[in-house]
Amino acid sequence: MDPYGRVAPPAGWSVADLHCHTDCSDGVVTSGEILEIAKSRGIRVIAITDHDMVHGALSAQPLGAARGPRVVVGQEVTTRWQHHIVGLFLNRPVPLFRTVPDTVRAIREQGGLAVIAHPALGLPSSASIKTMTEWLEETTFDGIELDSPYISPRSRDRLLDFYDANSSRLGAAIGGTDAHFGDVGKVVTLFEGETPEDLRSAIETRRTAVARTGLEYPKPGWRVHLKNQRRSLLRLPLYRLKIMLTGNYSKSRD
Repeated sequence: MDPYGRVAPPAGWSVADLHCHTDCSDGVVTSGEILEIAKSRGIRVIAITDHDMVHGALSAQPLGAARGPRVVVGQEVTTRWQHHIVGLFLNRPVPLFRTVPDTVRAIREQGGLAVIAHPALGLPSSASIKTMTEWLEETTFDGIELDSPYISPRSRDRLLDFYDANSSRLGAAIGGTDAHFGDVGKVVTLFEGETPEDLRSAIETRRTAVARTGLEYPKPGWRVHLKNQRRSLLRLPLYRLKIMLTGNYSKSRD
């Protein structure tokens, strides 16, 4: 980091955080706020990846184009067995509750890139190495998150070994914070260039690097955590139920 608390990549490289949430889903900050935070931390490109929706990211794109950082439209897609796949470079919502191969196919059909989200955490939404091995029998991926603030050192070592053995089918090495509290930039993707187009090229050619930045944020208070949990455990399930009943991916409501 530089003396001003910004991430300082090597010359010719830029910083992207490719897994961030806003208050459109279960984050606690607005898209405008998360862009301001990211800009102050030296992040050049940010992917807004709200759960099962893209309207927050789409609305943030013009703001990012005008003031920075540039915004990649993403979605953290809930699949049939509750595993999560991140779609990047999207223009419309990806249908939820499909198999992982079908989810990857739907992402790619609209020109997006499919990334395995936060694997090896030991949680229902996090794929194990065994599960990912089974996926690779049916599909490939454009990237995999190889680090997050929540993974243990032992699990990360096992994940890196798995990646080394299967990188041609897993795609690029991706870093993302999975930020819900505006705490962007803890784990990032480094790429040559500075635009979303440069980032996409780096992902497609597997010329990315993952880094932990050492950025620190104040610990969220209980009221902030309650806000996050209310959205995660109440609002998002109701939103998904509405999608199942109506097929309508419009904005969820508090």
